[in-house]
Amino acid sequence: MWRPFLAITALLNLAGAFRDSEPTGEWPTELYRTSSVLGTSVYSVRSNTACKDGLYTFLSPRGEDVAARGPSILDQEGDLVWTSESTTIGAAYNVDVQEYKGNQYLTFWEGDDKINGHGRGTIHMLDQQYIERYQIQGPGGASADFHEFQITRDGTALFTIYETVSVDLRAVRGPERGWVWDSRFVEIDIETNEILFDWRASEHFNVTDVEKPSGSPGWTFGDPWDFFHLHSVDKDAKGHYLISASHTDYLTYLNGSTGDIIWRLGGERSDFEDLSDGRASIFAWPHDARFHDDDKAITLFDNTTPGDKVNRGLLLDVDQSSMKVRVRSEFRAFGHAGVTPESQPQSDGSVQALHNGNVLVSYGKSGAAWTEFTKMGVPMCHTQFGSISSFGTGNPASYRVRKRAWVGKPDTTPAFELNGYEAAVSWNGATEVGRWVLEGSQVPLPIHHSNPDDVEGNNPDPNPNSGKSDDVFSAITTVRRTGFETIINIPFHTDQPFLRVRALDREDQIIGTSAVLPFNATIIESNSPPEPPSESQARHSPALIFAGVSATLVLTACIYFFRRYCWAFCLRGCRWVRGSYRYLPGYRVCDEEENWEDYCANGEQEEGLHIASDTESDDSDVEISELDNPRLSPALLSPALGSRMSWQSSLGSPGSSIGRPVMVRTPSTYSNVSSREKQH
Repeated sequence: MWRPFLAITALLNLAGAFRDSEPTGEWPTELYRTSSVLGTSVYSVRSNTACKDGLYTFLSPRGEDVAARGPSILDQEGDLVWTSESTTIGAAYNVDVQEYKGNQYLTFWEGDDKINGHGRGTIHMLDQQYIERYQIQGPGGASADFHEFQITRDGTALFTIYETVSVDLRAVRGPERGWVWDSRFVEIDIETNEILFDWRASEHFNVTDVEKPSGSPGWTFGDPWDFFHLHSVDKDAKGHYLISASHTDYLTYLNGSTGDIIWRLGGERSDFEDLSDGRASIFAWPHDARFHDDDKAITLFDNTTPGDKVNRGLLLDVDQSSMKVRVRSEFRAFGHAGVTPESQPQSDGSVQALHNGNVLVSYGKSGAAWTEFTKMGVPMCHTQFGSISSFGTGNPASYRVRKRAWVGKPDTTPAFELNGYEAAVSWNGATEVGRWVLEGSQVPLPIHHSNPDDVEGNNPDPNPNSGKSDDVFSAITTVRRTGFETIINIPFHTDQPFLRVRALDREDQIIGTSAVLPFNATIIESNSPPEPPSESQARHSPALIFAGVSATLVLTACIYFFRRYCWAFCLRGCRWVRGSYRYLPGYRVCDEEENWEDYCANGEQEEGLHIASDTESDDSDVEISELDNPRLSPALLSPALGSRMSWQSSLGSPGSSIGRPVMVRTPSTYSNVSSREKQH
């Protein structure tokens, strides 16, 4: 029986060294020394250099147990670049980069998202310094909804609003004066908030034109019926609008002047001839419908229905002159470890056609993940920010995921902390940092050159990045930026009492300077000062892994040879001891049977039998308590990402208990044949 356990031990050791399975337990969250923000930890299931296109990933994790919630930007390695430092921000949706008047803006919705599947909040537009330049709300005091915000090619803003209105619902067995959540979208002037176009679903759709959602059809004002559920709005070059709604099985093209329906695509009422045997028009709960290729193609995310369990992105060729449609490419949900987002309850999701021809698909509530496909539908890269067990729960989830180019130049200074011979530095939102330079000085503050004509001694150039204090601070070491927070090992010979760090861009130009911190180089904890940690030291040394495997093999061999060659000798020694000391007081006598070892062993089993009989246990009350083992993903612990503090977040999980696995077993009620014979 001992050999299988030894084999399992060796296999577990090897699995620990070379495991590629996903993390389990509560999803890890990154904490930092220099910042109070929380980083979203991602896990790369499949990677490919073709996905390294220099773009950043924009998402907004949310969920009851998600600590790192809010708008977030990740780099190509999955490391945090920026997230909001506000502690009061609510749920965030639709994080994206959009252009307005020639400038790039980071846009997102923030507010309350727990109002019957929609939200009430505000749309924010931040410039490249992360300073809010525009804050958009609905006209007439109405709150903006989270489902859509888009800056059109005309420089106007499109976004959704939900309002409660009275509608005749007798056609769906409701009251004559029923109540519905009316899906509304408006196009406004960003500068003046003037309404340029206003559209309501209740004015252009009958309640019988949609697939009837579950629930009572709006008998009271406090419980309105969500009959349409608008998700996305897109405007083409003609000034017309393409919309998608969850409670329809088709896309709708609207007249940009009257709001009337021009055509439908999909479902039983489709106005198009499907050249792909139904694959281009059989979909339901469509999301994120967008025009492409001079409005000759459309992308959308197809949730279909939970019964069909088909979850895919679509790229359709649409000929509006001949009213024909066909599938150009199909992007089916990527499966990992036997689980795919398509097997979960479907909601939300997005499809983005990238400039290099690839297509990015995210799964919304269906799965905390996104996949990048080739234009032919082959998955190249797949990334998760939640465990497979969380798929379909929305905890965590991101409404949409985008990849965009972005240049962040925060209007702040780098954050800098010292801990012994380690310095930690970060700069929330800075995308242009290539290297960090650690500098030291004998004085606490930089001395700027003053203007001799300035009798008041004012500093004519207060910019700390001007470089005029180079005669006071000297460079100690330079390191490459690694992740959101970079750890700098301070050389042992450093004797300057004051330190700071400077950020250099990829052309070695100074773009930021941290505060100056005191450094006590005389602190000695022993007779000889400890050496600072080596920069080349890996967190998971291959030598340690090899040593662990070798130790396991040696231990296995020792137990094997002991069992094979020494066990019989030990038994004979035990018999000799029994024969010599059998008459000592208190010595338990076992009679001279040839199965002496079985008899003594069975005596112990009989004692266990009596215990089991007293408690009337039949092994049915065995209780096994298993505890998941939360850990950071292998990708985050990779030496290539450098040394950094990453911890398991316990935020958002009040009352959770952490301890060791507990196994409770009662004595067995069974004994072998030899033991039962001796009972007689």
